[in-house]
Amino acid sequence: MDSRKESILEAVVREYIETGIPVSSLLIAEKYSFPLSPATIRAEMSELERLGFLTHPHTSAGRTPTEKGYRYFVNMIEQEERLIERQGLVARKRIGSVEATLEKRLETASRVLSEITRNMGFAGTQDEIYSHGLGNLFSYPELLDPTRVLKTAELIDNLTYFIRELPLNFGTKILIGSEVPIGKSAGCSVVISEFKSEIGDYGYLGIIGPIRMSYEKSLSAINEVKDILEEKNEKTERKTSKRKANKTK
Repeated sequence: MDSRKESILEAVVREYIETGIPVSSLLIAEKYSFPLSPATIRAEMSELERLGFLTHPHTSAGRTPTEKGYRYFVNMIEQEERLIERQGLVARKRIGSVEATLEKRLETASRVLSEITRNMGFAGTQDEIYSHGLGNLFSYPELLDPTRVLKTAELIDNLTYFIRELPLNFGTKILIGSEVPIGKSAGCSVVISEFKSEIGDYGYLGIIGPIRMSYEKSLSAINEVKDILEEKNEKTERKTSKRKANKTK
Protein backbone atom coordinates (compact mmCIF):
# COMPACT_ATOMS: atom_id res chain seq x y z
CA MET A 1 0.00 0.00 0.00
CA ASP A 2 1.39 3.44 -0.88
CA SER A 3 1.84 6.10 1.79
CA ARG A 4 -1.16 8.18 0.65
CA LYS A 5 -3.61 5.31 0.94
CA GLU A 6 -2.01 4.31 4.24
CA SER A 7 -2.52 7.82 5.67
CA ILE A 8 -6.14 7.95 4.50
CA LEU A 9 -6.86 4.49 5.93
CA GLU A 10 -5.32 5.51 9.26
CA ALA A 11 -7.48 8.66 9.36
CA VAL A 12 -10.65 6.68 8.59
CA VAL A 13 -9.90 4.08 11.28
CA ARG A 14 -9.09 6.71 13.93
CA GLU A 15 -12.22 8.71 13.12
CA TYR A 16 -14.48 5.66 13.17
CA ILE A 17 -12.98 4.44 16.45
CA GLU A 18 -13.75 7.84 17.96
CA THR A 19 -17.28 8.36 16.63
CA GLY A 20 -18.70 5.06 15.35
CA ILE A 21 -20.11 7.03 12.38
CA PRO A 22 -19.24 6.21 8.73
CA VAL A 23 -16.49 8.54 7.54
CA SER A 24 -16.81 10.80 4.50
CA SER A 25 -14.05 12.07 2.22
CA LEU A 26 -15.07 15.66 2.98
CA LEU A 27 -14.60 15.12 6.73
CA ILE A 28 -11.17 13.55 6.15
CA ALA A 29 -10.13 16.47 3.96
CA GLU A 30 -11.27 19.11 6.47
CA LYS A 31 -10.49 17.55 9.85
CA TYR A 32 -7.18 15.87 9.01
CA SER A 33 -5.83 18.65 6.76
CA PHE A 34 -4.90 16.42 3.84
CA PRO A 35 -3.35 18.38 0.94
CA LEU A 36 -5.84 16.63 -1.35
CA SER A 37 -9.29 17.49 -2.64
CA PRO A 38 -12.31 15.58 -1.31
CA ALA A 39 -12.71 14.09 -4.79
CA THR A 40 -9.15 12.69 -4.73
CA ILE A 41 -9.65 11.33 -1.21
CA ARG A 42 -12.96 9.78 -2.30
CA ALA A 43 -11.20 8.05 -5.18
CA GLU A 44 -8.52 6.68 -2.82
CA MET A 45 -11.21 5.50 -0.39
CA SER A 46 -12.97 3.71 -3.28
CA GLU A 47 -9.71 1.96 -4.09
CA LEU A 48 -9.24 1.02 -0.42
CA GLU A 49 -12.74 -0.41 -0.51
CA ARG A 50 -11.90 -2.40 -3.66
CA LEU A 51 -8.82 -3.77 -1.87
CA GLY A 52 -10.95 -4.86 1.10
CA PHE A 53 -9.74 -2.37 3.71
CA LEU A 54 -12.95 -0.28 3.85
CA THR A 55 -16.62 -1.01 3.33
CA HIS A 56 -19.54 1.15 2.27
CA PRO A 57 -22.75 0.85 4.35
CA HIS A 58 -25.80 1.07 2.10
CA THR A 59 -27.50 3.68 4.29
CA SER A 60 -24.56 6.11 4.37
CA ALA A 61 -22.28 7.99 2.02
CA GLY A 62 -19.35 7.39 4.35
CA ARG A 63 -17.12 4.37 4.77
CA THR A 64 -16.12 2.17 7.69
CA PRO A 65 -13.06 -0.06 8.24
CA THR A 66 -13.26 -3.80 7.63
CA GLU A 67 -11.45 -6.32 9.83
CA LYS A 68 -8.69 -6.27 7.20
CA GLY A 69 -8.48 -2.49 7.60
CA TYR A 70 -8.26 -2.73 11.39
CA ARG A 71 -5.58 -5.41 11.11
CA TYR A 72 -3.47 -3.21 8.82
CA PHE A 73 -3.87 -0.30 11.25
CA VAL A 74 -2.95 -2.45 14.27
CA ASN A 75 0.14 -3.77 12.48
CA MET A 76 1.19 -0.15 11.90
CA ILE A 77 0.81 0.99 15.49
CA GLU A 78 2.43 -2.16 16.93
CA GLN A 79 5.63 -1.03 15.26
CA GLU A 80 5.51 2.30 17.07
CA GLU A 81 6.36 3.03 20.73
CA ARG A 82 3.46 5.22 21.83
CA LEU A 83 2.80 5.29 25.56
CA ILE A 84 0.28 7.58 27.21
CA GLU A 85 1.94 9.01 30.31
CA ARG A 86 -1.26 9.81 32.15
CA GLN A 87 -2.43 6.19 31.89
CA GLY A 88 0.83 5.02 33.42
CA LEU A 89 0.50 7.37 36.38
CA VAL A 90 -3.08 6.26 37.08
CA ALA A 91 -2.21 2.56 36.84
CA ARG A 92 0.94 2.88 38.94
CA LYS A 93 -0.90 4.76 41.68
CA ARG A 94 -3.78 2.27 41.84
CA ILE A 95 -1.90 -1.03 41.57
CA GLY A 96 1.34 0.11 43.18
CA SER A 97 -0.47 0.93 46.41
CA VAL A 98 -1.85 -2.61 46.77
CA GLU A 99 0.38 -4.57 49.16
CA ALA A 100 -1.99 -7.50 49.59
CA THR A 101 -2.11 -10.83 47.78
CA LEU A 102 -1.56 -11.47 44.09
CA GLU A 103 -5.31 -12.09 43.77
CA LYS A 104 -6.06 -8.61 45.10
CA ARG A 105 -3.58 -7.02 42.69
CA LEU A 106 -5.13 -8.91 39.77
CA GLU A 107 -8.60 -7.75 40.76
CA THR A 108 -7.34 -4.16 40.93
CA ALA A 109 -5.57 -4.58 37.59
CA SER A 110 -8.81 -5.65 35.89
CA ARG A 111 -10.53 -2.52 37.23
CA VAL A 112 -7.70 -0.24 36.12
CA LEU A 113 -7.70 -1.70 32.60
CA SER A 114 -11.45 -1.22 32.39
CA GLU A 115 -11.39 2.35 33.69
CA ILE A 116 -8.52 3.49 31.45
CA THR A 117 -9.89 2.00 28.23
CA ARG A 118 -13.65 2.21 28.89
CA ASN A 119 -13.90 -1.43 27.85
CA MET A 120 -13.97 -4.70 29.81
CA GLY A 121 -10.71 -5.53 31.56
CA PHE A 122 -9.67 -8.91 32.92
CA ALA A 123 -6.68 -10.29 34.78
CA GLY A 124 -5.88 -13.66 36.26
CA THR A 125 -4.24 -17.04 35.94
CA GLN A 126 -5.26 -20.26 34.20
CA ASP A 127 -7.33 -21.11 37.26
CA GLU A 128 -9.08 -17.86 38.13
CA ILE A 129 -10.05 -14.74 36.17
CA TYR A 130 -11.09 -11.36 37.58
CA SER A 131 -13.04 -9.06 35.27
CA HIS A 132 -14.55 -5.61 35.42
CA GLY A 133 -16.41 -3.31 33.03
CA LEU A 134 -19.22 -5.37 31.53
CA GLY A 135 -21.32 -2.20 31.49
CA ASN A 136 -18.61 -0.44 29.49
CA LEU A 137 -18.71 -3.20 26.90
CA PHE A 138 -22.45 -2.97 26.36
CA SER A 139 -22.44 0.81 26.18
CA TYR A 140 -21.42 0.41 22.51
CA PRO A 141 -24.60 0.27 20.41
CA GLU A 142 -23.12 -2.13 17.86
CA LEU A 143 -22.78 -4.78 20.59
CA LEU A 144 -26.44 -4.62 21.63
CA ASP A 145 -27.73 -6.75 18.76
CA PRO A 146 -29.24 -9.85 20.46
CA THR A 147 -27.03 -12.26 18.50
CA ARG A 148 -23.90 -10.31 19.37
CA VAL A 149 -24.91 -10.13 23.03
CA LEU A 150 -25.13 -13.93 23.14
CA LYS A 151 -21.79 -14.38 21.36
CA THR A 152 -20.11 -11.84 23.65
CA ALA A 153 -21.51 -13.66 26.68
CA GLU A 154 -20.12 -16.91 25.24
CA LEU A 155 -16.66 -15.34 25.02
CA ILE A 156 -16.81 -13.96 28.58
CA ASP A 157 -18.14 -17.23 30.00
CA ASN A 158 -15.24 -19.13 28.41
CA LEU A 159 -12.35 -16.80 29.28
CA THR A 160 -10.65 -19.43 31.43
CA TYR A 161 -10.84 -21.98 28.61
CA PHE A 162 -9.63 -19.34 26.14
CA ILE A 163 -6.58 -18.59 28.29
CA ARG A 164 -5.74 -22.27 28.81
CA GLU A 165 -5.61 -22.74 25.04
CA LEU A 166 -3.06 -19.97 24.52
CA PRO A 167 0.46 -21.04 23.49
CA LEU A 168 3.38 -20.55 25.87
CA ASN A 169 5.41 -17.34 25.64
CA PHE A 170 3.03 -15.66 23.21
CA GLY A 171 3.88 -12.18 24.50
CA THR A 172 1.03 -9.85 23.53
CA LYS A 173 -1.71 -10.68 21.05
CA ILE A 174 -4.36 -8.55 19.36
CA LEU A 175 -7.27 -10.58 18.02
CA ILE A 176 -9.68 -8.66 15.82
CA GLY A 177 -13.30 -9.75 15.28
CA SER A 178 -13.40 -13.20 13.71
CA GLU A 179 -9.78 -13.84 14.81
CA VAL A 180 -11.13 -14.39 18.34
CA PRO A 181 -11.56 -18.20 18.66
CA ILE A 182 -14.66 -18.01 20.87
CA GLY A 183 -17.71 -15.93 19.94
CA LYS A 184 -16.34 -15.16 16.47
CA SER A 185 -19.41 -13.19 15.38
CA ALA A 186 -19.64 -11.11 18.55
CA GLY A 187 -18.07 -8.08 16.89
CA CYS A 188 -15.41 -7.90 19.63
CA SER A 189 -11.65 -7.63 19.68
CA VAL A 190 -9.33 -8.89 22.43
CA VAL A 191 -5.96 -7.51 23.48
CA ILE A 192 -4.19 -9.99 25.77
CA SER A 193 -0.73 -10.28 27.29
CA GLU A 194 1.08 -12.60 29.68
CA PHE A 195 3.26 -11.72 32.65
CA LYS A 196 5.40 -13.64 35.14
CA SER A 197 3.66 -13.95 38.48
CA GLU A 198 5.25 -14.13 41.92
CA ILE A 199 4.39 -17.83 42.21
CA GLY A 200 6.51 -18.62 39.16
CA ASP A 201 3.57 -19.22 36.84
CA TYR A 202 2.20 -17.02 34.10
CA GLY A 203 -0.58 -14.53 34.67
CA TYR A 204 -2.71 -12.89 31.99
CA LEU A 205 -4.04 -9.40 31.35
CA GLY A 206 -6.67 -8.59 28.77
CA ILE A 207 -9.13 -6.10 27.35
CA ILE A 208 -12.34 -6.93 25.48
CA GLY A 209 -13.96 -4.21 23.43
CA PRO A 210 -15.74 -3.56 20.14
CA ILE A 211 -13.78 -3.94 16.91
CA ARG A 212 -13.50 -0.15 16.85
CA MET A 213 -11.72 -0.05 20.23
CA SER A 214 -8.73 2.27 20.62
CA TYR A 215 -5.95 -0.25 20.05
CA GLU A 216 -3.22 2.25 20.93
CA LYS A 217 -4.77 3.02 24.30
CA SER A 218 -5.38 -0.67 24.98
CA LEU A 219 -1.79 -1.65 24.14
CA SER A 220 -0.44 1.17 26.25
CA ALA A 221 -2.63 0.22 29.23
CA ILE A 222 -1.76 -3.49 28.97
CA ASN A 223 1.99 -2.81 28.77
CA GLU A 224 1.94 -0.38 31.70
CA VAL A 225 -0.09 -2.67 33.98
CA LYS A 226 2.11 -5.63 33.01
CA ASP A 227 5.26 -3.69 33.98
CA ILE A 228 3.74 -2.67 37.31
CA LEU A 229 2.66 -6.20 38.22
CA GLU A 230 6.04 -7.68 37.31
CA GLU A 231 7.81 -5.01 39.38
CA LYS A 232 5.56 -5.77 42.36
CA ASN A 233 6.10 -9.50 41.93
CA GLU A 234 9.89 -9.08 41.82
CA LYS A 235 9.78 -7.11 45.07
CA THR A 236 7.63 -9.80 46.68
CA GLU A 237 10.06 -12.51 45.55
CA ARG A 238 13.02 -10.59 47.00
CA LYS A 239 11.26 -10.13 50.33
CA THR A 240 10.33 -13.82 50.47
CA SER A 241 13.90 -14.88 49.64
CA LYS A 242 15.27 -12.53 52.29
CA ARG A 243 12.96 -13.94 54.99
CA LYS A 244 13.93 -17.48 54.08
CA ALA A 245 17.63 -16.58 54.22
CA ASN A 246 17.22 -14.98 57.64
CA LYS A 247 15.47 -18.10 58.96
CA THR A 248 18.35 -20.34 57.92
CA LYS A 249 20.96 -18.22 59.73
